[in-house]
Amino acid sequence: MQCQSFPEQFRACVIGASGAIGAAFVSALQHNPRCAEVVALHRNSFPALDLTDEASIQSAAEQIKAQGPFHLIIHAAGILHQQEFMPEKKLADLNMAQMQATFMVNTFGPAIVLRHFSKLLDKQRGVFALLSAKVGSIED
Repeated sequence: MQCQSFPEQFRACVIGASGAIGAAFVSALQHNPRCAEVVALHRNSFPALDLTDEASIQSAAEQIKAQGPFHLIIHAAGILHQQEFMPEKKLADLNMAQMQATFMVNTFGPAIVLRHFSKLLDKQRGVFALLSAKVGSIED
């Protein structure tokens, strides 16, 4: 990953680092000699970040603030399905609870992440990237 637009020893944060796409970003950044630090956040990281819990998002931002400012923040978290539900394939599969859970993680969560994490960006050369995909798996 070439990051010539960032300063030497830039700092990055990847949210959704336990997924395939987020983990690939973490790996690429860790192997970039210009990157001084990569903070990888997900549901089970320390600090933990749960996109369905604003207090967790705010707390994670506060806990990593001292490691900033960050030149790059990548949000690569999302949900297609979970144990309780699978992707809808027909109208009969639509389910209010499933749609609410999906919107919470894929829409409201990233908005709240932007609210709390944008404050951690470097004021001169900060980039905040929010990724979205129809299907979030590299394999799919």
